[in-house]
Amino acid sequence: MSELIPAPERAPATPGPAAVAAATPVPQHVAEAMNRLRRAAVPENTRAAQISDWTIFGRWCDRVGQPSLPATPELVGWFLTEKSAEVRPDGRPAYAPATMTRWVASINTIHSLAGHPKPGQAPAVREILRGIARTRATPPARREPLLTDDVRILVETMRAGAETWPERAAERRDSALLLVGLTGAMRRSELSGLLVSDVRPHRADGLYVTIRRSKTDQAAAGRTVTLPYGSSPVTCPVCAYRRWREVVDAWDGGGREAVAARLAESDAHTEHRCRGLTAAPATTPRPLFRSVHRTGSLGEAPLSGQAIASMIQRRARQSGYAEEFVAMLGGHSLRAGFVTQAVRNAASAEQIMTQSGHTDQRMIALYSRQHAGLHGNAVTALGL
Repeated sequence: MSELIPAPERAPATPGPAAVAAATPVPQHVAEAMNRLRRAAVPENTRAAQISDWTIFGRWCDRVGQPSLPATPELVGWFLTEKSAEVRPDGRPAYAPATMTRWVASINTIHSLAGHPKPGQAPAVREILRGIARTRATPPARREPLLTDDVRILVETMRAGAETWPERAAERRDSALLLVGLTGAMRRSELSGLLVSDVRPHRADGLYVTIRRSKTDQAAAGRTVTLPYGSSPVTCPVCAYRRWREVVDAWDGGGREAVAARLAESDAHTEHRCRGLTAAPATTPRPLFRSVHRTGSLGEAPLSGQAIASMIQRRARQSGYAEEFVAMLGGHSLRAGFVTQAVRNAASAEQIMTQSGHTDQRMIALYSRQHAGLHGNAVTALGL
């Protein structure tokens, strides 16, 4: 990001700590190491978003004939006011309040790195952001949860319709992804980031899955979730994981021919296959969930979050769900489904948070109000 930041126009009149630090000679290899550490302090996705935001602001400044660095609070307020008035062809606002708030945060970051005051911290800019949020006050669009019965229907439909071996490979991946995502209360980014070595079989408990990094754990402290054995082989996450692991191991060991041989005959899915699993050898990192081409070939890169969301919608559509419902599904539907199903089955907030990693019980209450409104609600005692 530093290559996008021009040097300050003038040096301070009186040398201060920053000027002394700038004059301190640093060996080239140390400077390079310092730069790598600075880059590692910010996740790649965040850095990419900041660069994109700064580009948007810079182009606008060029259009109005104003310097982007340093920018005054008045200039940032002008930018926000003009952008808030832009609309799409259908009449909806072009930019959400959250997007504009992120723009200001990125502008502040760039200014801070360049040694300038943060213009977005001015009271006038904050008031403009609050005004935009108030004029756009609408309920946030939330993903519909996939409950246990929904996932069972999706899995049964997939397995009944998988006739060729490439279709069976895709079914095994998608069944494992749905059941691991539901029982682990995982975000789509967490599913995308799983490696084979992150999953450790446990003879008594099922699977121990290490989530190395998540949305609320950018420092990568990591946490482990436990996926239990299921009573039914259709919805047993350990069975589903083993069926998909067989495909991954066959591909990594022998390529397309090995996968074709493994899936030459369809399995009946009527018996458990979850016992006797062994931990994967920790050699080279192997993504767990990968793309499956229509020819049966597996990709080498992890499945993206958007691909996971698209798969969920596609499988729901194939299972006969209404298009209005399908449009509200996404990668978060599995995590939302876990919390909602657990609330409906009378699990406590503490029990839910142990698996989901939530740190605030208010989020659990939000899911309850949205999709389990009668649980613990006195309205059921009215005797209607």
